[in-house]
Amino acid sequence: MKKNQKVSVPRGSQIKMSREEKLYQACIAIVVGLVTVACILPLLYVVGMSLTSEGEMIEKNFFVIIPEHPTLAAYKNLFSSANFFDGMKITILRTFIGIFSALVLTVPVGYILAIRELPFKNPILLYFITTMLIGGGTIPSYLLYRDLHLLNSFWVYIAPSLANTHGILVVKLFVEGIPTDLMESADLDGASELQKMWHLGIPLLRPTILALGLFAAVAHWNSWMDAMIYAPMNTKIWPIQYIIRNMMLAASTSMDNGIPISSFMKMTPEGFKMAGVLVAVLPILCVYPFLQKYFVKGMFTGSVKG
Repeated sequence: MKKNQKVSVPRGSQIKMSREEKLYQACIAIVVGLVTVACILPLLYVVGMSLTSEGEMIEKNFFVIIPEHPTLAAYKNLFSSANFFDGMKITILRTFIGIFSALVLTVPVGYILAIRELPFKNPILLYFITTMLIGGGTIPSYLLYRDLHLLNSFWVYIAPSLANTHGILVVKLFVEGIPTDLMESADLDGASELQKMWHLGIPLLRPTILALGLFAAVAHWNSWMDAMIYAPMNTKIWPIQYIIRNMMLAASTSMDNGIPISSFMKMTPEGFKMAGVLVAVLPILCVYPFLQKYFVKGMFTGSVKG
């Protein structure tokens, strides 16, 4: 047979799978389908319950996927809150500033710890690991923020996230995995450590930086306990999660405020809670699929060296 000669395959001919292979493929399809249903069904349940009125919810024993008489009463009550949109602004501002503050020290410190010639490298690394394993607790943290005049201040949300030991270690491992030829070529060109970090390290660290930024964004967006502990007196800086939490607690006691409403129009505490959950989760749910590939790549690229 001559080189590069194409072999003609009859149209419609396929490699036949054995019975075991077909059974294996069928089992894979069933497992993937079940996992998909398990992931989608809770989301559909939350959406359906948030749109269900009291009468229909009672008729269907508080389990509704697709309501027959959907109502937006839960969302109207949620959005009509006086401080709902103020809380949303605080959460968005906190998330963006928190992402920047989580990376501004994490990336340079992780890069510096990856330098082999760094003096006292091992004791410094041990110090960072110790802070990750041993924490002061809530009461010492409260006293520290009080002495720093951070209580009931917006910056009490940002100060604790200025450095993250886990992120520092991830960046360190990634930088150590960068080929030495790149660093040596930069040394031959007379580049300083700052130039190597800015022109070599950070461009190569982009997946890791995006993954750490996503971690910080999810943490800041979902956080509410720090507002309850460190900023209980300043309602103007309450994040949306804490506001929704307080509204859910209020919804458990009274919903209609004594106003006679038809059971097929009235909102229930369960519907209000589901509406709050959906509003709180939806922004992250919309952003995460676009950053998922960077999330996976950033977490595993620097963790295995060979």
